[in-house]
Amino acid sequence: MATKIAENLYKQVVPLPNNPLREINAYIITGEKNLVIDTGFNRPECEEALRSAFDELGIRETDLFITHLHSDHCGLIGKFAQASSTIYAGETDGELINFETGNLYWRMLDDLFVKYGFPKADFGYNTDIHPGRKYCQDTRVNFTYVQEGDVLEYGGYHLHPVLTPGHTPGHMCLYDPEKKLLFGGDHILGTITPNICIELSLENPLQAYLDSLKKVEQLDVETLLTAHGTPVPNMYDRIHELYQHHTARLAEVVKILGVEWKTAYTVARDMTWEIDCKNWEEFPAPQKWFATGEAISHLQYLYFSGQADREERGGVYHYRNKETV
Repeated sequence: MATKIAENLYKQVVPLPNNPLREINAYIITGEKNLVIDTGFNRPECEEALRSAFDELGIRETDLFITHLHSDHCGLIGKFAQASSTIYAGETDGELINFETGNLYWRMLDDLFVKYGFPKADFGYNTDIHPGRKYCQDTRVNFTYVQEGDVLEYGGYHLHPVLTPGHTPGHMCLYDPEKKLLFGGDHILGTITPNICIELSLENPLQAYLDSLKKVEQLDVETLLTAHGTPVPNMYDRIHELYQHHTARLAEVVKILGVEWKTAYTVARDMTWEIDCKNWEEFPAPQKWFATGEAISHLQYLYFSGQADREERGGVYHYRNKETV
């Protein structure tokens, strides 16, 4: 059942089966024109949940806004967009979504992770284990690209796109300055910290993410609507918690690195993770992938900020602390 949040604004919880995230919040603005913000995976359980909200609200046609390229946010575009629909996204992630529909994107991402030490020989390619590949939008999308300065008007809301790279290269939020309302996508989450991972075209994702947090911190926001979990009571308090989290993470990575050259994969193995597994060997393969990606983002931050050395050995990046050599 769709939950009414405010006038002409509803939230539909869409399940993400067999995924640690469990569910995604799709937001629906009704009016003369309708707008859906994010969708769910391209799988029947997600489609059924979102379609039930459409039936409940009497929606037959809608426009869509996609906050970023991950498949739990864009997988159902092809199931809900009609010929009359306008499908909005930022250009960077919109282009990557269309690139994802073919195998080349995923093979390039495979090769990128292998370069950072992910051992493909142990459990195959990313395309075999990554839920984003399994449940992605499977046909190219004719996006209408938005940028900062544009305004989307739906149901009495005046939505300003805000570019917030970090979680993905071109993540976008929507901000209504009059209502002091921010649709935050995965930029700020309350129950978990957003995964900050290496991506095609984004070499230093953690720096980009921290810069984007500072950018959003300047907005006047009373209501933050997140793509996962429950609303965040105070966005500014949560932003400072995220700063603290990454400061602690960086300190942990520095300690793990020590004087020996290590890959991101071996660093990820020794980091602290909140997952119900006794050891790294018990981690499901997709979680090893995401953990390695997060380790890469922190190592790249240390490298670009001059706190760590990086050396390529046998086609694989290795890192060590600069101050210990």
